[in-house]
Amino acid sequence: MKKNILNGIFFLVPLIITIFNLQVFVARFISPSIAQLIAYSNIGLLLTGILLNINHPGEYSRTARLWIIYYIIYFSFATLASALYGTEANILFSSIPFIYVLAFYIYLKNEDNRLIFKNVILYSFVTSSLLAIYLYNINFDLDRNGIYIYKLDRAEGVFGDANNTALVAILAFILVYKNNFPKKKYYKLLKIILAGFMFYTITLTFSTTGFIVFLISIILLNHNFFKGLKLTAALSILPIVYLVLINIDKLTSGINLVGQQRDKINNVVNLLSFNTDKVNDSGRSDLLLNLLEHVYQHPIIGNGIDFAISLHGHNTIVGVWADAGIFTLIFFLFMLSIYFKRTLNLSRELSFFILSLLLTMCIFMLSLQTVINQPYLIALFIYIGYIIDYPINTQSFPSTEKLKNQ
Repeated sequence: MKKNILNGIFFLVPLIITIFNLQVFVARFISPSIAQLIAYSNIGLLLTGILLNINHPGEYSRTARLWIIYYIIYFSFATLASALYGTEANILFSSIPFIYVLAFYIYLKNEDNRLIFKNVILYSFVTSSLLAIYLYNINFDLDRNGIYIYKLDRAEGVFGDANNTALVAILAFILVYKNNFPKKKYYKLLKIILAGFMFYTITLTFSTTGFIVFLISIILLNHNFFKGLKLTAALSILPIVYLVLINIDKLTSGINLVGQQRDKINNVVNLLSFNTDKVNDSGRSDLLLNLLEHVYQHPIIGNGIDFAISLHGHNTIVGVWADAGIFTLIFFLFMLSIYFKRTLNLSRELSFFILSLLLTMCIFMLSLQTVINQPYLIALFIYIGYIIDYPINTQSFPSTEKLKNQ
């Protein structure tokens, strides 16, 4: 028990701080100095946890180990590029995701720790998504340091970004949906209510990527439904659903939408009608083209550490290429392919569950530059690696009851 508490302080406290973006809130509303102290304290806690747990018994994940190899390759090429081309780099800041990789690679080798991690990430993601609803309702905007005088058009949550909020809400929905709550009626009702709130958070973000990914996740999570008579019934109502979605702009014409809300609804219509040239990507294509120009200048070794972030490229995959060159990109894609390949070798239920998590994060890589820079997402990738190599024995996510009984 004492060991779990200590490990919770060393590993899980920094994780929770990043999930709720507490460091940014402290910097904005209390003191930048205290926020900096929190950042250094997080690193200190993780490094202490690594030193105290590195020799503890447990089997390491060969899948999760790929992240360590990736970061070694990344920093080798990106550091060389920074030196050659004079790219400014904050080594300590840039190494934070790698520190989280090492920390949770060591922490999660213990099976009990994996169960604790699952519960922490589940409850934290759910709470973060619920906070997004509350912050949207009170018109709180992190970028404007408080309550905004005009009605917000999208829920940006604790991250100050609608797409990041949508990503976490979808992950929370998947985790809630597959969590094996105790078999009592009020727990089933709680599960339905929480899933409903997660869906509501996703709709409030008005994220085009989020909408597409959520539909994919729903299909994967309900794969057993799509067979036999159920499949026939689903296919029969599909044209009706398509007609509703393709006319959703007209159906919502009487609703008082503000800002980007109407544009995001039109994006859905344009995607479904294959008018992709009319999709409003909020300028992301221009940012990506600008990033690609720099990629083509130094395609072999890249432009330097965190170069893509400095240009706001909004694409994780191209960002890897821009930072550390083509060989790093090839290994990065190889690593993701290994994740998918090994996932397909798992049991049917577990395979579809892991696929829904992986596809959610990988698809968001196409519109976010921060997927592999957010410590909580990196930690989730490490956890998935362990689940792939050491599958859980139930058909769904293990319940919180097991933790209580230990």
